[in-house]
Amino acid sequence: MPSNTEIAETLLRIRKLMELAGETFYKYTAYERAAATLENAPPVADLLAAGELTTLPGIGKSLAATIEEIVRTGTSAQLELLQQRYPPTIFEVLGVSGIGIKTGAMLFEQYGIGSLTDLERAIDSGVLAEAPRMGPKTIENIRRGILAYRGRLRRTPLPRALRVAHDAITYLEAGPPVHRIEFAGSLRRKEVTVGDIDIVCTSDAAAEVVDHFVRWDRARAVLAEGPTKGSIWLEDGLQIDLRVLPDHLYGNLLQHFTGSREHNIQVREHATRKNLRVSENGILNLETGDVITSRDELGVYAALGMQYIPPELRSGIGEVELALRNEVPELLEVADVRGDFHMHSTWSDGRQTLEEMIAAAAARGYEYHAITDHSPARGVIGCSADELRKQHATLRELGDKYGLRTLWGSEVDILPDGSMDFPDDVLAEMDIVIGSVHSAFRQTRDEMTARLIRAIESPYVTIIGHPTGRTLEGFGGYEFDYDAVFAAAARTGTALEMDGQAKRFDLPANLARRAKMFGVTLTVDSDAHDATQLANIELSIGQARRAGLTRDDVLNARPLEGVLEFVRLKRERVKR
Repeated sequence: MPSNTEIAETLLRIRKLMELAGETFYKYTAYERAAATLENAPPVADLLAAGELTTLPGIGKSLAATIEEIVRTGTSAQLELLQQRYPPTIFEVLGVSGIGIKTGAMLFEQYGIGSLTDLERAIDSGVLAEAPRMGPKTIENIRRGILAYRGRLRRTPLPRALRVAHDAITYLEAGPPVHRIEFAGSLRRKEVTVGDIDIVCTSDAAAEVVDHFVRWDRARAVLAEGPTKGSIWLEDGLQIDLRVLPDHLYGNLLQHFTGSREHNIQVREHATRKNLRVSENGILNLETGDVITSRDELGVYAALGMQYIPPELRSGIGEVELALRNEVPELLEVADVRGDFHMHSTWSDGRQTLEEMIAAAAARGYEYHAITDHSPARGVIGCSADELRKQHATLRELGDKYGLRTLWGSEVDILPDGSMDFPDDVLAEMDIVIGSVHSAFRQTRDEMTARLIRAIESPYVTIIGHPTGRTLEGFGGYEFDYDAVFAAAARTGTALEMDGQAKRFDLPANLARRAKMFGVTLTVDSDAHDATQLANIELSIGQARRAGLTRDDVLNARPLEGVLEFVRLKRERVKR
């Protein structure tokens, strides 16, 4: 069932094409009014069920029939007919700031400009300068608009976006006084990649803050500048949007711009049932005209009769219903994590020594951690059993020196037939074993499923490392039956890893949420190859929060005795 916003977007698509096609003002503005009405109306599903769609302002029988057709089919005959006249890429042109419907129609009809590529070619060749009302300033604004449009299409990895956002905030805090400042949007929700960076802040000198922002020396173009908002484009295409409002609106501002779109749609639909309208400027009571503002997000959700929803859960997949029942879980926190099971030293492919890695783990305040260098199947970066035994001899001594327990283990390759790269007698000596797939990715779905389950059924495999094998650089992961593997992990007491390495984020949050439903225990790990990468665990924790995990779901949120008991029970259960 499409949401009100999705239906409204389809109506606006029809409206734009109608104006392009030269329909009368009254016809296409009727679609615009209907779209605006739906944005603040009760869910269309409810209205259709009650036969009340035509009771909404501006929606008569004809528009109601179009809306019902969109709900039923996802499109409408009128939209399909209009789309035959224009290429789908015409909406690229109309999405560029500085190009309105009339200009877009003129460019298409007189110059054949029906895509962003056409538009750029017309600028570079000088053709656009020949068009009516296309002076140098207008063309420069269109150039900026193209940058902004392309920036919205490009995705930036979370770790890099976080670094840029912190740099931007540091810069803003050095300028005109701001009360509170935070990044919002997909970055605050810890999405794996982000389209742009949203920053919100409060100040008594909003225009001065915006002016300071757009003068940042890392800005390659200023896309927008106004009294309360600004937008800049960095050299590599990352866009940063800033919004500044008074401090009494901070909670409303942060909630609104954190999103996600689906979450905000559901919040607004809940609000309309209470005759309220939600925006960054407050919560308007449509009956009394009163506006509720809040200095924090807790107040925003409380005013709507809802439990506070952490940003990482705001994805529109049931969190609003949980909040209305006061059943939002207490998510895993950084402070809950007592150790890290996955890190490498110079004994395999790490870049720092055992002592440097152990000292860095101790500096993070860990109660325990594991050194898990690779097994022989990794070739020159792998360690033999004898080499790892020599390593073991120094681990306890170094751990004692730095005041934490260093567990002895290895990241052991799961071979193509599901056997382990070390024999059982070697695995039995270790405190902890991570089993990972590093080869034969092209096995069939059934072969990979059997391979993983055989490894899971080994009494000595504590954790399956980066279980899907995916990388964000282009490999989507090998195929296997997720549910069968999750069921086997739950049955045997084998943990599944949420690898925080920036190129992995594996398990992904959606699969970790599914694994939790099976009763699987998970781990959050850094997969660090030097001391600086130990911070990867914070990225892993962010993904765990997106999956709705609590401290009870995570093995390394347990004390050391609990971890050792988990290992012992797995070995006893499987051996039986």
